[in-house]
Amino acid sequence: MSDTEEVSKAIQEVARLGDKGLDTAQKAGSFFAKVFKSPIEELSNIIHDKLRFVRWKRLVEMSDEVNVILDSRGVTETRALPPKLAIPLLEDGSLEDDDELKSLWSKLLANALDPNFTDDIRYGFIEMLKNVTGKEVLLLKKLYESLIAQDFLNDISQLSTRHFDKKQITKILQITPEQYLVSAHNLMRLQLIAPAVISGGVSIGSNPLSSYKGTDVVYLTALGVKFIEACIK
Repeated sequence: MSDTEEVSKAIQEVARLGDKGLDTAQKAGSFFAKVFKSPIEELSNIIHDKLRFVRWKRLVEMSDEVNVILDSRGVTETRALPPKLAIPLLEDGSLEDDDELKSLWSKLLANALDPNFTDDIRYGFIEMLKNVTGKEVLLLKKLYESLIAQDFLNDISQLSTRHFDKKQITKILQITPEQYLVSAHNLMRLQLIAPAVISGGVSIGSNPLSSYKGTDVVYLTALGVKFIEACIK
């Protein structure tokens, strides 16, 4: 049997066993470690191999998704990626188990390979994608779609004037204020959204008073727009 056939057979076996097989192997490892009071090297290697093939299975799925995206665009010649970008894209993408986020890794890789995609694919986008949840991705998409609908993306230097308040967002996403607060802080940490600063009211000298809104009123940053267009749009 060739190496290719062996890998194919292993991938099929992992797909058949799925998470249940991994759970069984992990429980067995824990049990034998308890019985013998020491790690079982052979069993550890089994678990390691299983995890390795799970990642390989995900890479195969990712390649299929990327090819579908590129084919739909009519892309026949792709551009080469620098190892600094290609390696973490493949490594981290193969670790993702959330279905919603899996598609984003594929879209990011497809855009990186597409010579017609003219925006920068930043290394930082990989770290951002590793640090967002499915709900946070949905939040970003809703903000972006709203800006598109109102034709507010012609001049991204004006994004700080396009505000979204907490009540709107929690209602649209059907999340609690507490869930929103945690997500907003995370997205602010990644600089994908930012707190609004609203000016107005009585002036002191020539400077109008301003109000810092924190998480109550936010806007999508220019970096947030480019992140969405690279791996969500």
